[in-house]
Amino acid sequence: MTQQTDTHSPLLRWLPLIAFAYVAFVTLARAPAASELLYALGNDSAMRLVSVRDLLAGQGWFDLTQSRLGLEGGFEMHWSRLIDTPIAGLVLFFDLFTDRLQAEILAITIWPLLMLAAVIALVTRIGTALGGAVAGPVSGALVAGMFWGDARFLPGAIDHHNVQVALLLLLLWGVIDRRVLPVIAGLALAASLAIGVETLPLLALCTFGMAGFWLANGVAERGPVLRFALGAVGGLALLFPALAPASAYLGGYCDAFSIDLALPVALGVGAMALAAACVSDRPLKTRAGVLLGLFAAVGALTLAATPACLSEPYGALDPYLDARWMAFVREARSLADLIATDAEPFLFGYYLLGLAAFGLALSHAWRKRSGAWLLIGVLLSSALAIGSYQLRGVFVLTALSAPVLGVTTAELHRAWRDGRGTSRGLAALACALLALPMSWVQLVTGAETLADHVARPANAAPAAPDHDAQACFTPGAMAALAALPKGVVSAPSNFGTHVLLHSGHRTLSAPYHRNQDGMRAQLEITLAATPEAAQAALVRHGIDYMLVCPGDPELTTLANAGFDGFGHALEGGAVPGFLTAIPTGDSESALRIYKVN
Repeated sequence: MTQQTDTHSPLLRWLPLIAFAYVAFVTLARAPAASELLYALGNDSAMRLVSVRDLLAGQGWFDLTQSRLGLEGGFEMHWSRLIDTPIAGLVLFFDLFTDRLQAEILAITIWPLLMLAAVIALVTRIGTALGGAVAGPVSGALVAGMFWGDARFLPGAIDHHNVQVALLLLLLWGVIDRRVLPVIAGLALAASLAIGVETLPLLALCTFGMAGFWLANGVAERGPVLRFALGAVGGLALLFPALAPASAYLGGYCDAFSIDLALPVALGVGAMALAAACVSDRPLKTRAGVLLGLFAAVGALTLAATPACLSEPYGALDPYLDARWMAFVREARSLADLIATDAEPFLFGYYLLGLAAFGLALSHAWRKRSGAWLLIGVLLSSALAIGSYQLRGVFVLTALSAPVLGVTTAELHRAWRDGRGTSRGLAALACALLALPMSWVQLVTGAETLADHVARPANAAPAAPDHDAQACFTPGAMAALAALPKGVVSAPSNFGTHVLLHSGHRTLSAPYHRNQDGMRAQLEITLAATPEAAQAALVRHGIDYMLVCPGDPELTTLANAGFDGFGHALEGGAVPGFLTAIPTGDSESALRIYKVN
């Protein structure tokens, strides 16, 4: 690839840092008060903090069971200690200077900002590798603005998605700058797989990109491929025994780190290294034939021995839950769903931004005859496809678009500065402004909706107009729930993580696909045709308490879709004789707690 070496102000290198400092300052200024932050967490962040607390309380390193969630005995979560550990470390560090609760608040406030800083630094490096010393800082500053207000980088966002963005960018940087960073790229691949599989297709494409560079250049790429394989296979060999629970060795699943995931990846990368070691000096046809043959052998072995990762991720989901839960998960909705419904118009901006970046990447690849730009284009097209399948994929699309838009902005600015037309300068300004979500949110929905629409965590249903679950999760109401004798709570799935976080009770449901039995039990209570049927289900599952929040989006969404029953009637005030109201003592909370007689 070709890098431009034009002169620029020495202050330009500080542009990403200035952008980060500004975004961090505004983010912290607009964050909930410390006393409210724990009650405003999204589901995944609340569940992550529960997991961190369990670890610090002495739960086994390899024991990922959430014993207080679901039916009696709980179930094994599909998350990784690789995320729990640094957050727990921050909690323990701040615990040296304050009490545990304040230490948790400080940890969950700082962690997402650290991830944002990492993303900005990595996009800066990628932009520099693609477009030179000016393009890098411009790219870094742009991505700071592009993720300004994104829920994954707000205080409290301690789920794994922001880490996955950073690791994908680290892998991409290592593949593009592979003469320097291939081992780091391989380690990033291994670490990302150990955390989760949401970005698996993009990780695979980066790996195939490394293979593509070797096919194109032969001997010159032998060293980078071997070092990449050392990082990836070595990383998997270290992380699997260090992190994988006993079930991972048995396999049969691919929603988390398991033998079904680690073994095929290790064999595939190893096959690439074997080909590079043996036939790098042979003609292209020979290199391609050997590599395809080795990949075919790995594919056949995977199909025969560890096929779990070749199936649809939610293929094993209970059809009952598919119709009554997954169909309404906002972040799992497709682009077709958004088009067919009254989705917020600003959401389409993410797709248009990604489409524009894809076109620009292909243009750069064609003009510069650059394999790195071609790889960026392929990644963007795949991210567009993933984001079109499920809305949750657009955050990766945004991250991958940033260096493309940064390089384009820098080149247009350079052309304007060199006297090649005022239009180039205006185009550079437009490119920078339209890359920022707040620009097109302002145009489409108005500035007053930015905090509500962009900064709101994605929950399992759209927010209701009059109430939302967070209005029920107040310190007073949660304290009243926690003060009750320990028991089993029946509540909509969006309440589950907060029941776990703020009390010692067990609850049937939270929005996690491995808890299918618990979620089905809760829905059978919620959708019971009669109070008598609901009472029988409550007794069968040993329920002690029921929680209701007026205007709960989950119950409203189910009712609007034709799934009505006991839960919606109870929300409307039809309280049967076998439930006794327990006052919360908090006039600011709409939460209603009932004791099951």
